[in-house]
Amino acid sequence: MIRRAWVNGALFEQGEIAPISVMDRGLAYGDGLFETIRIESGRPVLLPLHLARLKASATVLGITCDTVTLEDAFIDFIAECGDAAAKIILTRGDSDRGYLPDPEAPSSLIFLLYPAMNWPAELACEGVVAAVCQQPLGISPMLAGHKHLNRLEQVLLRQELAGFAGAHEALVSDVDGHVVEGVFSNVFWIQHGIVYTPCLNRAGVRGVMRQFLLQEMSRLGLQLCEGNYTVTDVLAADEVFFCNSLYGIWPARQMAGVECQPGPITRRLQQCWSEMLGT
Repeated sequence: MIRRAWVNGALFEQGEIAPISVMDRGLAYGDGLFETIRIESGRPVLLPLHLARLKASATVLGITCDTVTLEDAFIDFIAECGDAAAKIILTRGDSDRGYLPDPEAPSSLIFLLYPAMNWPAELACEGVVAAVCQQPLGISPMLAGHKHLNRLEQVLLRQELAGFAGAHEALVSDVDGHVVEGVFSNVFWIQHGIVYTPCLNRAGVRGVMRQFLLQEMSRLGLQLCEGNYTVTDVLAADEVFFCNSLYGIWPARQMAGVECQPGPITRRLQQCWSEMLGT
């Protein structure tokens, strides 16, 4: 249930209908970007990283994005909201039919406010059960890393995940068999004290939580390797965890039927996350 919406400067409270143009390229082609942000006691968590990613992706895709004005409007939008989840949607705006956009059309900006995502605490404490998806991600270096509105692959993968009894997440690989991410998370694993994560230059999303953890790993002096790895590599790890900016860090307690458990590096990074949240 959406608690509140903001569409190009107009505010709509719960129950009101927020109009979206049928000519909007985000609706027609997924021509846009989005950010999903955790709101903790009215504070947007990791907002600078979210806005930096949005700005960088908008620049690459050629979509107008004034993050200073956007940030001011967004802070006003979430004022006094308590704990929540918010979404920022930026599209290329309206145009006539056809793939070629109107270079003079202004971009469209939407904010959405949702109730907080109350994940069970035991998922972070005891760990999650993870499966392995059979549907592969396509390789698209031009779009890799960006959180664009074209999410049909993730819709299909989420449906596949729902078919795995008891699974909370799943590993997703590309068409060449290289692990990319989870269905709605990034993934890390640890073997012999070294942290590994997929290189995201051909597919996947460079998550904001992933970016935060990379910074923390550097600060802690952890050795990190980014590269091309297989499911077999992940299953041989000492520790595996998934992460995103809404739920934080979920250790894996079972991977594709292989039992595992949260380890010391995962727990240290969870502590970093808790300290950042002030909990």
